[in-house]
Amino acid sequence: MAAVDRISALPEEIKVSILSLLSITDAVRTSVLSRSWCRLWTFLPGLHIDRVFLNNLRLLKGPDVDLESRIPRWVGIIERLLSSLCGPIHYFTLPNYSRIDSPHVNRFLALIFQKGSLEKLSISNAGLFQFPCFGSLKYLHLNLVLTSLPTNFEGLDQLTSLKLDSVFISQRDINLLVNSSKKLTSFHGADLRSLNKDEKLLVTFNCPLLKSIHFQFERFKAAVDARVDFAPCLESVYVGIKNNVKELALLTEPVMEFMADIDHVCYLYLDPLVFECLSELDVVNAPHTFPIHFHQLRCLKLDVQGICTDITKTEMFCHLLRSMPCLDQLQIKDYDLVKGVMFIDPISPNKYMKKQDGFHCLDKTLTRVEIYVKKLDDLNHIMWMMYLFLLNAKVLEVLKISFSKGGPKVTSRITKKLCAVKKASLDAKVVFVAGDIGLES
Repeated sequence: MAAVDRISALPEEIKVSILSLLSITDAVRTSVLSRSWCRLWTFLPGLHIDRVFLNNLRLLKGPDVDLESRIPRWVGIIERLLSSLCGPIHYFTLPNYSRIDSPHVNRFLALIFQKGSLEKLSISNAGLFQFPCFGSLKYLHLNLVLTSLPTNFEGLDQLTSLKLDSVFISQRDINLLVNSSKKLTSFHGADLRSLNKDEKLLVTFNCPLLKSIHFQFERFKAAVDARVDFAPCLESVYVGIKNNVKELALLTEPVMEFMADIDHVCYLYLDPLVFECLSELDVVNAPHTFPIHFHQLRCLKLDVQGICTDITKTEMFCHLLRSMPCLDQLQIKDYDLVKGVMFIDPISPNKYMKKQDGFHCLDKTLTRVEIYVKKLDDLNHIMWMMYLFLLNAKVLEVLKISFSKGGPKVTSRITKKLCAVKKASLDAKVVFVAGDIGLES
C-alpha cells in the first residue's frame, strides 16, 4: 500500500501556518519537497530575519569575509524575499546582529508599506532612520536606533505595545509617540536618550488604556525621568536602573517621584539598584513610615542585594511592607544569597521573633511568600525573615524557599527550629523547592 502524504493533503492555509512557525531559511527550503510546496512560502504573512539566517548567508561567501562585504548581499536577499511575498506583510523583524544601515532599512519599510497591513515591527541597530508610520501597526520594538517623527505625525491609532531599548529621540517626539497612541496598553523603555545631548528626557504618560510600564532610569547624569499624569488602567509596573551607578543618591528623588505617581498599581517589581536607591532615604530612624503608600498593591517582586545581611536594607524592606496594607503575594530574590554568601554574618532574628506592629498586610492579606537562595546553607541568613512571616502573618498559606539544583538537604537543625515556631496561621506551610531560583512571572 502506497504511503499517504497527509501533510501535503492539508489545506493551503494550514500549511502556510505551519511554515510560519519555521525560520525563513527552513520555510524557503520546503520549495524542493514537491510542486505543491514550490512557492508556498511566498504566502507567509511576514518575514522574521534572525541570526541563524544571517549566519547561513555569511557562510555562502566564506566565514572569513568581513562584515562590510556581507551587508550588500544581505540587503539584496532581504529585498528579494520581501518582494516575493504575495500577500500583505503583517510582521517584519531585523535583528541587532545585522548592522544594516538606515538607507537600506528605509527601503525595506518602503517595500512593506506598498503591501500594507504591517502589525508587528522590530528594528535593531539601524542608526538614524525614518520613523515607520504604519497606521495598522500594533507592536513596535526599536533597539539601538536614532529616530524622529515626521512633522505631520498624528499618532499610531492601532498601537498597543511599544518597546524602546537604547533609543535616541527628542522629548517632544517620545511624548507625542506615547500619548497619541490612544490604544497603547504596554510600554517598555530602557536606556532612552535625547537626541540633544544637553537635554534631559522626561517621558510623560497620558494614556487612558495603559496597563503596564517597564521603565529603567538611566545612570548617566540621570538623563531620563518618567512621570505618570493620567493612566487610570495602570496595573503593573517594573522600575529599574540601567547598570551600576556611583552616585546613586542622585536618582533617589526622581525614582521616588515616579513611584508616587504609580501608588495605585496592583503589581510592582523593583530591581536591585532601585531598592538601593530607596535605602538611601533617611527613614530608618522613623519607625513605621514610608513616604508613599501603595493601598491597592497585591503583588510585590524584589530583586535585591544585601537585604538579609545589611540592617539598613532590612529596615527599608520592613518600611515597604508597612506601606502595602493589601499585599497578597511577595517574591524576594537576594543576589547575595543567590551567589552564595558564606562570609557575611547573618542578621540576628531575635527582634523579628517578637510581635511586629504596623504590618497590616501581615494581619489580613499576605497569603504567599517566595524566597530564592543559592543553597540551603544560606538559610541562616534568612531565618529572621522566615520568623517575621511565620510568627506574624495571620493568613499565610505558603512560605516557599527555592534553591538551586544540587543544594544539600535541609539540615536537621534548621528543620527543628521551624517546627518549634508557633505559627500565626494554622494553614501556613513551609515548602522547599530545588532548581527554581528565577522570579516567577
